[in-house]
Amino acid sequence: MTLVLGIVGHPLDHSVSVPMHMSAIFTLGIDYVYLSFDILPENLPHAIGQFKKENIKGFNVTIPYKETIMPYLDDIDERASRIGAVNTIDNENGRLKGYNTDGTGYLTSLREQTGFDPRGKRVLMIGAGGAAHAVAYALLEAGARHITIANRTREHAEVLCRHLGVYFPSASLQSTGMDTLDSEGRTQTDLVVNTTSIGMKGAGDIAMDFTGLDRHTVVSDIVYNPLETQFLKRALRAGLAIHDGAGMLVHQGAESFRLWTGIRPPVDVMRQAVLRALQEHH
Repeated sequence: MTLVLGIVGHPLDHSVSVPMHMSAIFTLGIDYVYLSFDILPENLPHAIGQFKKENIKGFNVTIPYKETIMPYLDDIDERASRIGAVNTIDNENGRLKGYNTDGTGYLTSLREQTGFDPRGKRVLMIGAGGAAHAVAYALLEAGARHITIANRTREHAEVLCRHLGVYFPSASLQSTGMDTLDSEGRTQTDLVVNTTSIGMKGAGDIAMDFTGLDRHTVVSDIVYNPLETQFLKRALRAGLAIHDGAGMLVHQGAESFRLWTGIRPPVDVMRQAVLRALQEHH
């Protein structure tokens, strides 16, 4: 019997998860299929019930459900619980268990692409949503010394700082609004990371002046469609090293795949499928 995997989110027209996972399934020759489930917010509880009933083996979770889906799960992995968001759900004999592979996927990709080591570093993070929870947790776990979280709704950044402070009491955590990005950028910053969806499919840009940053600063964007957002293009023009979102997508996806199937998937095959799909999207 073919086992069903998939991705849940809304909207999903930007996603390249289907070709990424299907490339791994074809290469390994296993009896799985990976589908896209674009679900409206009001239909989410019903959809989760249907997934259980139809014995869907597992699914990824993307915008905007990484936090809101948690109350509908039977069990949550300790790491995901600490992060406060899930991006991977496994159906374990009728019980849905939530995991988070975003943070480790991000960190693996950041190190792979730029050689960045978070130990003792200062980070300016844009956004305070589900992906921000995972990225900040991973950076702090890897030894980041200070994180400033900038968010349009500052209260959300404050809540995230308090949440992270419980697990990393010795770290310095600060919240701010988006209107202070330039002044924050002029302070000592080693990594600037956008964890929002701003810039996805070429829509919008983050108003931040990179000229105040030291030339060793790495500018990172978890958006992968397009591969080079306006945010990253401006950072390149300012002479800064950049990190795109494709690697995070691939590495978090590979870890999700392993959780569902017990098999380590071919990461290079997944990466090539992502790059091909992004080229076709243009």
